[in-house]
Amino acid sequence: MTSLTETTGPLTDPLPALTTRGLGFRWEPSQPMLRFPDLDIPRGEHLFLQGASGSGKSTLLSLLSGMQIPHSGTVSILDTELQRLASSARDRFRADHIGVIFQQFNLVPYLSALANVTLPCRLSPRRRQNTRSDPEKDATELLKLLAIPEDHWQRKVTRLSIGQQQRIAAARALIGAPGIILADEPTSALDTDNRDRFLDLLLGLANERGSSVVFVSHDRGLSSHFHHQIHLGGAS
Repeated sequence: MTSLTETTGPLTDPLPALTTRGLGFRWEPSQPMLRFPDLDIPRGEHLFLQGASGSGKSTLLSLLSGMQIPHSGTVSILDTELQRLASSARDRFRADHIGVIFQQFNLVPYLSALANVTLPCRLSPRRRQNTRSDPEKDATELLKLLAIPEDHWQRKVTRLSIGQQQRIAAARALIGAPGIILADEPTSALDTDNRDRFLDLLLGLANERGSSVVFVSHDRGLSSHFHHQIHLGGAS
């Protein structure tokens, strides 16, 4: 069974962005249950989730996003228990309140950089309303802050570098000020300087928008950037 160790004391706040209790999940009936530590992440604060391959990091993110439902326990995002929602309602809640940066970015290949960033605002009226002026202006502001050249904004994302695609994925997650951002190993392909620069930009922009961040990585060297750290133990 995968073991899990919490590296900080209990995380408490009267108005958490994220709360979990007694989470357990298995992908197959024959597999042992993955069990996860209880979390309480205050709104606007950030959690670093570290662990080896096979420790359940990506599984936990799937549970936190509502893409999977736990076999035991509860996940509450912004005071909403995800497992109580029907599948369509979970999809709507995710679109409105959760920004996801996938490890492989999951950008839409036939859309431009700008169109990829504004996509959440087309899917969610709430995210659209949360933009500071209008989605396209907010998107261009994010692209400027993340150092994407203006002559790249209308290019298809498949014509951009991996580092540029990564920053576009971050801009897409940030637009419309979602309450929580889930990031799955987004810096794994970067060297140390670019990794730290990207992380500072991501957390700085999240702070400006009041978004909490749950950041998954195997790299313990990133933990100093975060308010809280959790270590998931398991076989590599």
